Amino acid sequence: MIAIVGGGLAGLACALELHRSGAEFVLLEAAPVVGGRQRTSRKDGFILDHGFQVVLSSYGAVASVCDIASLRPCWFESGALLHDGRRLTHLVSPFQNPVSALFSPAFSIGDKFRLARLGAELLFTPCKKLLARCASTADFSTRAFLKQRGFSESFFSRFAQPFFGGVLLDNELATSAGLFLYYLKKFLTGRAWIPAAGIQALPEALATRLPSTLLRLKTRVAAISHDRNGVVLENGETIRADQIILALDAPSLARLLCLPTPPPARGVSVVYFKTQTSLYEDPCIVLPEGQSRRVRHFVQITNVARGFAPEGWHLISATILDDGGLSTEQLANEAAREISGVFPRAAGALEHLETIQVPYAVPGQAPGFAARNAFPDLPQNVYACGDWERGASIQAALRSGIETAKRVLCG
Repeated sequence: MIAIVGGGLAGLACALELHRSGAEFVLLEAAPVVGGRQRTSRKDGFILDHGFQVVLSSYGAVASVCDIASLRPCWFESGALLHDGRRLTHLVSPFQNPVSALFSPAFSIGDKFRLARLGAELLFTPCKKLLARCASTADFSTRAFLKQRGFSESFFSRFAQPFFGGVLLDNELATSAGLFLYYLKKFLTGRAWIPAAGIQALPEALATRLPSTLLRLKTRVAAISHDRNGVVLENGETIRADQIILALDAPSLARLLCLPTPPPARGVSVVYFKTQTSLYEDPCIVLPEGQSRRVRHFVQITNVARGFAPEGWHLISATILDDGGLSTEQLANEAAREISGVFPRAAGALEHLETIQVPYAVPGQAPGFAARNAFPDLPQNVYACGDWERGASIQAALRSGIETAKRVLCG
């Protein structure tokens, strides 16, 4: 018997791999639903994801664990709207429309050349090599890498910080350059999409491929039983298991194993507004220029997924990395003010719907993070997996779960 603790993407992918191999297992999840940090709420007919999360078509692991078509993907345009404080510029992917990208005023000629050269290099660099850099002592920060490659300060404030600061949840771009390069390649070679029912539909799709009798929700594991080979539940019950797979975030793993608290993770706040006034028509995000802005980027998500709002309404999602200790009302007012600075028609038209705070959104991913094994001395027959292992992404979480299951099956 194998016990999997945690019903997020890593745990579900692990369970699916074991199920396909005919192994005997049970998955234990403390929450009443599967998904972990991939969570979706509903309020007044609106669909609200907990964090701006997208799937990339270049994430090969997704198609291996679910039927993508059944999720009714809603596709983003491979581009963005950049706002420099005065005007909007439509930035398109150079791989989708090279002529338009060449003549776009978004970047200087020098930055266009540097980005094109970097993109060409990445197309011929295997993803494994990019991720290996995350474990190298020669790895350094994203900011240092871009500076070394000669990118201008306007490139930082206009694109790198609004876009990749939002992707990495790191406004300072102190995250591993290896991870940045991996993400850049995935964005260049794929398109972003979200399930029509919200991001939680993805883990739910994995769960439907598992026998319901093997999923135990609202079942919190309190400890690992070393003398009886199993896990002890919060209610005192012990579940016997020959192998235990801990598919948990780093803080939860540390608590369960009685280890020191890991380095702080990165959090995010998402402020949702409803409005009957459409701000723009393109199915893409908006990147406001500047490092000191409260809103790192925002999107009229109903341009992509119309079903996220009731008929006659639009839904705006604003990503905020630093709430500055503001109250929910103050944060909403600040976000509305910044959005109105980009689209004046938004002034007075935005109604605050909800603010969702995610204290643990992604683990810390400093240069060389993958070389630092967070859990090197696990008890015998205990395994651990999760997105803390190789970089926070849907692809990484799925691969971590699948590969851990294979290790267990191989003994």
